Amino acid sequence: MKNKFAIVTGSSTGIGRAIALALAKEGVFIALAGRTQDKLLKTKTLIAQNGGQAEVFIGDFTKLDSLEALIASIKQRTDKVDILVNVAGIWHGKDEVYAEKDFESFSREVILDTYAVWLTAPTLLAHAFIPLMPKGGKIINISGTFENGAKGWLPYFVSKKAVEDLTIGLAEELKDKDIQVNAISPSDTATEAYQKYFPQYMDEAIEPDKIGEYAVYLCSEEAKEITGKVFVMKKDKEPYEGYHT
Repeated sequence: MKNKFAIVTGSSTGIGRAIALALAKEGVFIALAGRTQDKLLKTKTLIAQNGGQAEVFIGDFTKLDSLEALIASIKQRTDKVDILVNVAGIWHGKDEVYAEKDFESFSREVILDTYAVWLTAPTLLAHAFIPLMPKGGKIINISGTFENGAKGWLPYFVSKKAVEDLTIGLAEELKDKDIQVNAISPSDTATEAYQKYFPQYMDEAIEPDKIGEYAVYLCSEEAKEITGKVFVMKKDKEPYEGYHT
């Protein structure tokens, strides 16, 4: 994967950071995209310590003008994007997790921001960078499993299901261009935020590094025939194909 260029959104922490680190170890240059500069710089430092290369691009995906500025900045940096990984999302605030809430108790701002980051941003990023993707380009979207259904986190649920539909649709759209599009749907993941809000379930959570490893596989030549799939990942289980789980 040397000399390839990847954009990884939400790479300041958690799953996004794990995927960025895993791809960088394979020689991919990483565009670290998100809104929290200090944490993105931390990811960049970790990549450099492992011999990789990365650059930080700041943007707030809840704001269209900020997203457009980020896209423009990346286009100034490169004329080729081999890999786009959409991880950035909203499922908690500074001191509140958006779960176990009645739908009507969500603020309109949280609803709209959740849709903007989980769905609108991946759609517009794909729209912007597909023209820069060569044959064999890869798009990976991060979804999520819902073993307990939609109750209590409806905006998150709806946006994640929409991302899976976006994955299937883009795969069909881009098949003739030889660009593969897949989604990874992790179950509970042992991120810092998950530890903060759901410490009681940490023993059941999958490590972010495992998701990073699978993202590398989906971006490899070995997976060049795989497209339009949603892969569920759970602790101590091999990834398996699922859809709207």
